[in-house]
Amino acid sequence: MKSSKELVTVVIPTRNRPDMVMRAVQSALAQTHKALEVIVVIDGPDPATAAHLATLADPRLTVLELEKNQGAAEARNIGVRRGKGQWIAFLDDDDHWMPEKVALQMAARPPGVRYPIISCRCQVVTARGNFAWPRRLATVNDSIGDYLFVRRGLFKGETFAPTTTLLAPKALLEQVPIPESRFDDWEWLITCGTLDGVALVHIPQVMAVHYTENNRVTLSTCRNIDLAIEWAESMRERLSPRAYASLLLQATGGEQAARTAGVRWRILNSALRDGRPTPMALATFTMHSLMPVGLRRRLRQALFSAPGAA
Repeated sequence: MKSSKELVTVVIPTRNRPDMVMRAVQSALAQTHKALEVIVVIDGPDPATAAHLATLADPRLTVLELEKNQGAAEARNIGVRRGKGQWIAFLDDDDHWMPEKVALQMAARPPGVRYPIISCRCQVVTARGNFAWPRRLATVNDSIGDYLFVRRGLFKGETFAPTTTLLAPKALLEQVPIPESRFDDWEWLITCGTLDGVALVHIPQVMAVHYTENNRVTLSTCRNIDLAIEWAESMRERLSPRAYASLLLQATGGEQAARTAGVRWRILNSALRDGRPTPMALATFTMHSLMPVGLRRRLRQALFSAPGAA
């Protein structure tokens, strides 16, 4: 098959996590898709990581050591520019893949889509349990922004496409590099969703393990709620009115930092003024307002936790 012979470049940015990145690199090198190269971008001086990676004698592995810290987004972009493959797969240094991930994604590229972004389901490991996310898969018929933010249920995990699951054409990443943003994964997908010929699709298999307790700063864990809301508001022109309202009400509005009356009014006012909230978005926001975060998380765990997911 043609897909088995097309070169895929795996880009892994890392800094100061030598043991974790070794696990990530080994899972990439173990892919059943053999036409593959792995580029690890060490984001600033880090002798320990360089020494660990030097023990891996695989000609498919390239290690780039940056002289100074550039940030994860630019480290990924450097890896993309250096890569020889026409397809790019991203892997975070604290995550890892199942062996068939890339092969299944390459085989699942939808015909007639110029720039397909292929994701997969993943085992999400949290302190409160393991979850198989997303529960609903993206298809070529979904607007990317609407898929990401317009939920049909009350709990997060229904939709999900973290960077560590993504495989995309290099040509798309050259046109739309990973942005310098605190929420670069969502911003990149939102921006790509404004272009013709781009579609986000999932394969149904659980092909990655994604850890959420390693100090990642995401929209859900950002303690600066003003920064999170300002970012959400900056995305308004790139999203449909439904998606914009849902981003505010269901994502930003669900966190502990958003629980003061003033902040919640700001979120609701912006969603009503500039968006088009769905009944589910309003119901989710009401649940966020009335139910303590801890209770909500325990309820989600009871409903959706999957300890045996792999």
